[in-house]
Amino acid sequence: MSSSLSLHDVTAAPTERRKTLVAHTTTVASLDARTRDAAFALFAHAYENVSRERFERDLAGKQHVILLRDGESGALRGFSTVCVRDVVTTGGTMTVVFSGDTVIDRAYWGQKQLQLAFARLMVSLKLRAPLRPLSWFLLSKGYRTYLLLANAFPHSVPRAGVPDDVRLRGVLDDLATERFGAQYDRTAGVVRYDDPHERVREGLAPVTAAVLANPHVRFFVKRNPEHAAGVELACLADVRLVDLARAILRFVTVGALRRLRDPRSVGR
Repeated sequence: MSSSLSLHDVTAAPTERRKTLVAHTTTVASLDARTRDAAFALFAHAYENVSRERFERDLAGKQHVILLRDGESGALRGFSTVCVRDVVTTGGTMTVVFSGDTVIDRAYWGQKQLQLAFARLMVSLKLRAPLRPLSWFLLSKGYRTYLLLANAFPHSVPRAGVPDDVRLRGVLDDLATERFGAQYDRTAGVVRYDDPHERVREGLAPVTAAVLANPHVRFFVKRNPEHAAGVELACLADVRLVDLARAILRFVTVGALRRLRDPRSVGR
C-alpha cells in the first residue's frame, strides 16, 4: 500500500526542547490494540481516503513493523510496515523486502531513526544469506519516499539519468504484476488502484520550485504525474552491503551534526 516518508527538517522554537524519536523493530503479531489504534490515527492524519479495513489488511500482510516513539513520553509518533519474502526468479532465488504503510508525525520530520532502523533490518537480512540477492520493492506516491531509494541505492529502477537495468526492470514488473494484477501499468511503471486509495493530504508535502531543483524530484514528477491523485510509482533497488554501510554512515553523521548545531543538546 502507500508509503510516504517525510524528510523535511522542522526547526523547533528556541524555547522548545527538540523532539526526538526512538526506533524499535518488532513483529506485527506482537502489536496490541492500543498501538494499532495509534498507528491508524497517525495514518489518517497524513492521508485522505483512508480505510481502517484496508489498513488492517495491509498490516496483516507484513511480518515486521518499525515503531517510532517519542524519546520522552513514549507516545507513538511514526511507523513503517515491512514484508520480507524469498522470490524465485529466472536468475535464481532472491530476498525481496516490501515497504507498506509508513508515516511520521510532522513535528519529527528530518530525523533519521526510521532510515537507520530500516537499514539495520536490511543488514541483518543480507548477513543471513550474503550470496543471495536482496532487493527493496517500494511504491511511492510522494517524492520524499522516492528520494529514500534514489539517494541510498544507486542500482535501482527507475532512476534519473540512466536507462533502466534490464534485469531489475524485469523483476520489478513481475513482482508488481503478481501483487497488483491489472492495476499495474507495465508501460508507465505505476499502480493505479481500481478503488479510491490513500493520497497525501494537500499541503503536507507540496512539490515547490525549490524541491524541483533536485533532479531526482523532477524525474519522479515526470514519471508519476498523477502522484497527487494517489497513483504510485513502482521502484526496485538492488541492496548491497556497501550501499547500506554508506547510507548508515550518512544518517549517523547527519544526526551528529544536528546535535552539534543545537545548543540545547549540550550536557545531555
